[in-house]
Amino acid sequence: MVKKNLKETFQNRKFKSGSYSVGVIAAAILIVIVINLIVNALPSNVTKFDLSFNQMYSLTDTTKEFLKGLEEDITVYVIAQTGAEDETVMEMLNNYKALSEHIKVETVDPILHPNFILEYTTENVSSGSLLVVSEKRYKLIQASDLYTTSMNYNTYREQITGFDGEGQITSAINYVTTNDLPVVYTLEGHREGEISEELSKLITKGNIELKTLNLATVEAVPDDAKGIIINAPKVDISKEESDKLLEYLERGGSAFVVDGYETGGKTNLNTVLNYYGIEVFDGLIVEKNGGNFFYPYPYYLAPNKEAHDITNSIIENRYNIFLPEAKGMRKADTARSSIEYAPLLTTSDSSFLRTLQNSQAQSIEKQDGDIDGPFAIGVAVSEIHDDKETKLVAYSSGYMLDDSANLQVSGSNYELVINSLGWLCEMDNSIAIEEKSFSMSSLQITAKTSTYLTILILIVIPLVILIVGFIVWLKRRYR
Repeated sequence: MVKKNLKETFQNRKFKSGSYSVGVIAAAILIVIVINLIVNALPSNVTKFDLSFNQMYSLTDTTKEFLKGLEEDITVYVIAQTGAEDETVMEMLNNYKALSEHIKVETVDPILHPNFILEYTTENVSSGSLLVVSEKRYKLIQASDLYTTSMNYNTYREQITGFDGEGQITSAINYVTTNDLPVVYTLEGHREGEISEELSKLITKGNIELKTLNLATVEAVPDDAKGIIINAPKVDISKEESDKLLEYLERGGSAFVVDGYETGGKTNLNTVLNYYGIEVFDGLIVEKNGGNFFYPYPYYLAPNKEAHDITNSIIENRYNIFLPEAKGMRKADTARSSIEYAPLLTTSDSSFLRTLQNSQAQSIEKQDGDIDGPFAIGVAVSEIHDDKETKLVAYSSGYMLDDSANLQVSGSNYELVINSLGWLCEMDNSIAIEEKSFSMSSLQITAKTSTYLTILILIVIPLVILIVGFIVWLKRRYR
């Protein structure tokens, strides 16, 4: 009787169904365990996703491409007590490690190893700082440099506004692996435009050392000068200074010149530009093509970008460049055949140059005497002489290097500047990554994307749910 009952129990439909369910659950648990073990064995850059609105903790394509070419071993020492490391910084360093086998990260406790930092520097090093070391040299990144702050005037306290971890770390790795570090001088003594703190930081991040130069007080441009920046002088340089510049350029120097619309020309500076095949037209460019200016100001130019090593990244990313109140440039008829002239930024065929004699005209329409476009407002030239290459980049808007102009195009102006200096200094690996702001921004989507999302949310997802529900109902109905 007992055997019969047991046999009936095992043959019972409910028992079979229950056993099947237990088996399925056990198999599912086993699969979850196996998947969890596999996931835990994978690197964090594969298993973790950055869902922050501006990819705060992810590495940019610039850094990824740079790390692909890294061939030297690098050690990043995190100066902090064990267990007290900055989680955000450590997460980012893990991403670096995952992308390059040449990068090693170690935590050094300053309490347990007080003499470690003295092997490299006598600076006061705060907790959370990073020491990036190669066989060539080292670079210290203070903890305060990893974040940007600003004053909150409601509370009168400093508040963190951005994270510059990637910019600082990538720049440091580039610095300790670069063979030659160029020195670039900024010309002074002619009421030049100021190089802003933001731009200076970007240039420094690109591992270019900035120094000042007053040509009136020296016999010649210093021998260590890889380039000279002439940023929108309000008054002309002297004949003696132009001679010194020409002598420097003829022996293989390079120059970055910004000189915008003024009420008077700069004869001596124009002489330097003209010697290298650039003709300058004093006057204000007015753009008539709506796609080439920022409405409603036809002299706030959004120029065409011509293919060149300097502009290629700008073109590929479809960035705009903002050059307000620019004058015109063209290739000089007297340019030597040995000069390679390349326009970087150009105006449209419908543009014209409002000459100085017509500057008081109230209408923005072309006047008699105004000069028809197109013009170049950004130019790169080079010339090889006695096996030495001279390079010169010129832009014709005096406001190009202003923070406000750069902000209008979300940093594209400064990217163009960094690219220009990299080309002049022959720095193929020049890198300058802007900080990532903590400020929230609204999500902007196109009308096309909006239509797709509407269809997905209102039609596709509900339809899928209905179909799945109907299938489940059918299976239960005919079980």
